Amino acid sequence: MLRPPALRLTLLTGLLAGATPALAAGSPAGTAITNQATASYDAVTPGGDTRSDSNVVTTTVQAVCAVSVTPGGTVAAPGQSTDILPGERAVFRYTVTNAGNTAATLPLAARSETASAFAPGLALYADLNRNGGLDSGEPAIGGVDLAADASADVLLVADAGQGDRGDAFVNLVASCGGSQSSANVSRVRVGAPPVLNVTKTFTPALVRPGTETTVNVSAGNSGQSGSREVVLTDPLSDQLAQGLSFVPGSASADRGTLEYTTDGTTWSAQETQPVRGVRVRVPSLAPAETLTLKFRMLAAPGAEGRAIPNTATVQSRDLSASSTATADVRYLPGVALGPLDRPLAPEGTAEDTQTRAFAVVGQQVCFDHTVQNTGDVADNFRVVVTYPQGAAQATLLGPDGAALVQPLALVPGQTSAVRVCYTPAQTGPLEALLTVRGERGTGNTTRDLVSAIETGLPELRKSVTATSADGTALAAGATVAVGDRLSYTLTVRNPYARPLTGVVVSDPLPAHVDALGVSGGGTLSGAAGTQVAEWRLGTLAPGESRTLKVEAVVSSRAVDGEALTNVFNLVTTELPTPLPSNAVATPVWSAQLLIAKTVSARTVTYGDRLTYTLRIRNASATTAVVDAVVTDTPARGLLYLPGTATLDGQPLADPVATDGQLSWTVASIPAGGEVVITYAIRVTPEAGSELDNVVQVVGTGAGGAARAIASNNAKATVRLDPLKFAPVSDVLGVVYVDRNRNGRYDAGLDTPIERARVVLAGGRLALTDAAGRYHFANVGFGTQALRLDPSTVPYPPLAVPGDGGLSGTRTVQVRGLTGVDFPLAPLGGEAGALRRTTLQIGDVQIDKVVTAVPGGYAVALTLRTPRALPDFRLEDPLPGGAALKEGRNTLSTTLGAGETKLTYRFDWTGEARAATTDPVVSWRY
Repeated sequence: MLRPPALRLTLLTGLLAGATPALAAGSPAGTAITNQATASYDAVTPGGDTRSDSNVVTTTVQAVCAVSVTPGGTVAAPGQSTDILPGERAVFRYTVTNAGNTAATLPLAARSETASAFAPGLALYADLNRNGGLDSGEPAIGGVDLAADASADVLLVADAGQGDRGDAFVNLVASCGGSQSSANVSRVRVGAPPVLNVTKTFTPALVRPGTETTVNVSAGNSGQSGSREVVLTDPLSDQLAQGLSFVPGSASADRGTLEYTTDGTTWSAQETQPVRGVRVRVPSLAPAETLTLKFRMLAAPGAEGRAIPNTATVQSRDLSASSTATADVRYLPGVALGPLDRPLAPEGTAEDTQTRAFAVVGQQVCFDHTVQNTGDVADNFRVVVTYPQGAAQATLLGPDGAALVQPLALVPGQTSAVRVCYTPAQTGPLEALLTVRGERGTGNTTRDLVSAIETGLPELRKSVTATSADGTALAAGATVAVGDRLSYTLTVRNPYARPLTGVVVSDPLPAHVDALGVSGGGTLSGAAGTQVAEWRLGTLAPGESRTLKVEAVVSSRAVDGEALTNVFNLVTTELPTPLPSNAVATPVWSAQLLIAKTVSARTVTYGDRLTYTLRIRNASATTAVVDAVVTDTPARGLLYLPGTATLDGQPLADPVATDGQLSWTVASIPAGGEVVITYAIRVTPEAGSELDNVVQVVGTGAGGAARAIASNNAKATVRLDPLKFAPVSDVLGVVYVDRNRNGRYDAGLDTPIERARVVLAGGRLALTDAAGRYHFANVGFGTQALRLDPSTVPYPPLAVPGDGGLSGTRTVQVRGLTGVDFPLAPLGGEAGALRRTTLQIGDVQIDKVVTAVPGGYAVALTLRTPRALPDFRLEDPLPGGAALKEGRNTLSTTLGAGETKLTYRFDWTGEARAATTDPVVSWRY
């Protein structure tokens, strides 16, 4: 069967030779496009398929301008949307594409659509780095140049003002020739702004130095929109400078990231000391949301007394808020004063007042109080007393009964007892106001009242009578011995017009007396040696008297020389300070002083030297004898030799000679011991045939109560044998220039003459030594004549009594050791005495003589007084510019009765008339 031929038509499209296919991007303008159709079919006849081609058709592409912007969008369906806050910026990223087939410059414009609630500020920028954000260096543009099918990223920037609210619709409009892409709407939504606030507190706000306070900082958003990143910062540099320091590891936040700074600029999550600031960061705070930061600060002691402010700040972009809190660094000192154990009694109330009904002028009345430090810091307190009514002398005592040491240093809560004892000075009511004040400015008061002050004291009298062991009554003041009895009588009387209550009489007996009994219902307490008799008499009516007795015996414990002294005491409710009676003292002494005296020879002749030995023994076994006075009465013709006395083998001061008696004082003769005194005397031609030497000792018992007089007068007898050999003696003296012409040699003032020749009748010669002294030994007793050889001295002799009218010749009666001096007159060129003056003050006389000597002047002062002058002071001033060379011109001592000499020498080259001054003296009466 024949089938009809099948026809297939194929359209062949091609490009001109050399053309580049660009079908995906569109064909560039000017491109030639060729087209040819070919038909093929199956032949019915044998031989296969048949093909037929059409003619070739050529088409040239024309230039086309088109622009595409993505993303697109409309007001109803914005392509992009963002929420910002007033004053913030929105950035939208667009891609602009040249959709034509040839390069073109595409104008661009930004506009707000009419449906917008506000018109933001608009600008277009090239997004060169294609990151979707506006970066530095990216330029504002009004169009783009693009090749066909090329694209560029463009940023549409919309700036909202502070007052803008609601939605704004912004559009990027791109043009190309007559075509335009304008459906590219984005939405900017501006909500109500967030409102940031911050609060700050110190807990506690009152901080004691050395303690910590917690810093609480809270930031919140009270607006209707969430915030951007929030930073809550608390700088601490100023606080550190004033004594508040950050406590390491104490910072915490309820969210966010904690950071620290050491310099106020660089922040780190690492805590490094010193911390000068703390902050916390969070990405945002939603409406009604809060952010809390806490840390602690330590107050140093140096911060005391300062109110230290601290300001915390919260920031989020252009929003900020701050809050300031103040830490008051100080203590809260306090003090209370009130009656004993009640220092917190309300000030000024009856509870804070102590009252006594009665006291006596001149007698203490005491009140006890308590001071308490009620503050939180150690303080020093002082208690003072004033008198709104009456007058008294107050004595403040501490807890130990000693004088109160002020200020009182008390730590918080510590108390101290204070006793105030008043000695009233006048009658009538007494009101005392006690005030305690701390060095930190606190104070408190309490009151002491005495309703009435009387004059006079209760009458207290005590007497004692003594009876010997055999019953014999002893005279008043007589000494007693062991076993003797003592009867003490005590009398008390109330002299006031008001009763005395709670009367107690106590009599502490002497330690060496043992009580035998007490009268009137009294009691005895204590062991032997510490016994106390006591009577509790209750009330003494006005004018009432009571008489009490104690019988006692002198104990074997009594010691020679002591006084058995007894005083009784009275206390009453009104007079709590013990009032003592008069004291009665009974002396105890029974032993004696025993003296033995011996002499070195029993037979002597004229000129012999005798040595006496005294042995003085204290017979008391218990008590030393003090200030014993040893008195020796030598017979006529016995002369004491100075410098020969010894006490127990040691040198003893020369005795005091009074009316032919020699007296030594011995400081102490021990109980049961003895002392030995030796001394030497010379037998003179006045001695008789029998020489008696009598000694006695008077001493005081160490207890001070009894005198001990030696029961024996020790006596040593020596017989004189005048024919044993002829008596001879020594004659000695001094040759000197008598500068003050007083006839006596004054050392330091007068000038001794060396190698002066003295002739003794009979032809014996002697030359003076460097001290002007000469000596003739073995000179017979009787009248002797001496003469100074005038050829051996350069000065004329002074006429003196005994020279027989022959100047330089002396006639003397030699008896034992005999002294003969030869005074010489100073030459006229030596000026002699410049001045003689006498100062008379009552019965005290001071004589002053000033004499010129080579290089200066010599001064002699003679002080005469019939009595001792305590605290005597003398000052004899030198002329201006003078220099003291020897001696002394001042004296400070207790000046003894009699005559005292003082000499000195000074160098001075001034006028002679100015060389003399007046002495100044003073003493205590």
